[in-house]
Amino acid sequence: MPRTARTIVVSSLFILLQGHAGSASADWLLSSDTKALIAKAEAGDIDAQLRVGAAYDRGKGAPRDRAAALKWYRMAAEAGDPEAQNSVGSMLQEDGNYIEALAWYEKAAAQGHAQATNSEAYLHDLGLGVPQDRKLGFALYSRAADLGFAEAMWNLANLYGAGQLGPADPHMACVWTYRAMRFAGPNDQRLSAYLDKVLRQLESRLGTEKLASCREQADAWTPSRSKKQ
Repeated sequence: MPRTARTIVVSSLFILLQGHAGSASADWLLSSDTKALIAKAEAGDIDAQLRVGAAYDRGKGAPRDRAAALKWYRMAAEAGDPEAQNSVGSMLQEDGNYIEALAWYEKAAAQGHAQATNSEAYLHDLGLGVPQDRKLGFALYSRAADLGFAEAMWNLANLYGAGQLGPADPHMACVWTYRAMRFAGPNDQRLSAYLDKVLRQLESRLGTEKLASCREQADAWTPSRSKKQ
């Protein structure tokens, strides 16, 4: 259950209820499933801790409560769960706490978490909380891409296309854009829609021969994670 940025509209009535009751203490706002998960989480069940954090984070089965979400995510993260470590990193990054976010991303990435590896690359690429290092960003994006993460493939396409590692390389930008489109999953709908527009632009700019070469190279590659499945 990778954590992603999102926008949720909350009714004024719900905000009023939160203001009077306090979301963390208003047990009557919790679903029966969440109450059962909390009991398991308090007993030390790591997966339950992660799921309780997600319930508060997304406002599903519990009132949306960022502090409570971070509390439960941290609990699971400190127990070594990579999904929780990535979620803690994501929340800290949203707060601009890049240094601590990076530390959590590194822990999750060390366990092969693709999204955390991509986020780690992003911080180095843009120099957020650390000196900017595009070469390290490239290496980490490449690792995340090899784990099958489509957004990392698109980030590589951008590095090549913008010439951020040397002369601009439209061919490799095209290759990685096709790869990103190929491996984008059902949860990557926004990315897929954007890539579809980019590919149409590439198709109108590249000649038939160059486009065929680009697609052939893109199709010949498979992430190592996919090879293991």
